[in-house]
Amino acid sequence: MVFQLRIEQRHGRVFVGWNEGKIHFPPTYKYSNNSDRYAGEDRHPKEKRRTPAWCDRILWYGRGLYQLSYVRGESKFSDHRPVYSVFSAEVESINCSRIRKSMNCSRSRIEAEELLPQSHGYTELSFF
Repeated sequence: MVFQLRIEQRHGRVFVGWNEGKIHFPPTYKYSNNSDRYAGEDRHPKEKRRTPAWCDRILWYGRGLYQLSYVRGESKFSDHRPVYSVFSAEVESINCSRIRKSMNCSRSRIEAEELLPQSHGYTELSFF
């Protein structure tokens, strides 16, 4: 069930701080091989009935990430349907040439706290 993961997240039991977009696609599991039918829809007496489920999910963690799309693919190679997502990400640009000029070596490790305000939450930068 789609909501089971979200209920556990709300109670702080799993994936604390992680995000997931709204799901607007049908369940991604359990399909009959090479078909668009869920396993058990055309059930034979000895075939086990499976409840369709949203087993394939995309969660993300961090600031500056924005989900633009969240869709189900239609590949029929498995009993699962793949899930795809597109994100935009905010990134901070740093003038590396200015930093390198202030250093007397070409390979350096610089503590970011010396370069950036602490509000950015970065801990270190590496330049090679």
